[in-house]
Amino acid sequence: MTLSDFNQEIYILITTEVDKKNASKLAHLLLKEKLIPCVSFKDIESTFWWKGNITQSKEVQLMIKCKKENINIVCNKISLWHSYELPEIIYFRVSANKNYYDWVNSI
Repeated sequence: MTLSDFNQEIYILITTEVDKKNASKLAHLLLKEKLIPCVSFKDIESTFWWKGNITQSKEVQLMIKCKKENINIVCNKISLWHSYELPEIIYFRVSANKNYYDWVNSI
């Protein structure tokens, strides 16, 4: 494969959950509604400001793959279903190869 093979646009959304149980629940809700084709999980440790204090916490990061047409509804569903008062929801466009793009868009 060459760089020119990666000219198909998909989105990656990142959010964190308090634990694997909540991360899995959120992922399954999105998958069940066929809004996304795939979620990857990673155990992380975060340090952040919260309510005037520096806080450190173990979390589970979700890397959610999404087609362009579903990005807004997926962000809204994450906000609705998330266990945090203020969930991290960030996303960015990425380039994928044609076969992966076709799979993401087949869901």
